Amino acid sequence: MSETGSEASAVRAYQLALHEVAERLAVDEAEEVVARAWIAELDDMRRKGLRLAMAVRVAERMARESLREAQVAGRPRDLARAHTRFAAVEAESASGLAHADALVAAVDAELAAVCRAGLERARRCELELRRLRTAWTAAYDGADEVADEPGDEAGD
Repeated sequence: MSETGSEASAVRAYQLALHEVAERLAVDEAEEVVARAWIAELDDMRRKGLRLAMAVRVAERMARESLREAQVAGRPRDLARAHTRFAAVEAESASGLAHADALVAAVDAELAAVCRAGLERARRCELELRRLRTAWTAAYDGADEVADEPGDEAGD
């Protein structure tokens, strides 16, 4: 009775573990789908931040070239306008680059968090599969080893 009772108990423990692991894996799969969508969003945000930084640098370069052209032309009125424009673009570029850098840094931090969560899910999955393997071994391993021996079916 005790051996049969303990076998039945081991089978019930395995079935419970199987059910719990299946539920956890379903949650993990859903989290993975959400994480992939979030990564795509973050990637888009990161590209926007990089494009913003590039646009700021292009505007600054154009203002610098306009200033050089005005200096070469030697017209005081054009030179004054070019200086004013360059100063304004330079001030805007500092804040624009700071904004772009902050955006990229925030996105990178969020991407790192998503990756850490993915690694944690993978670690948890490994632990759950070990737990399931241990429960299966306790419930079925001894019976399967005897039944799977070569020659058992032929009656040797």
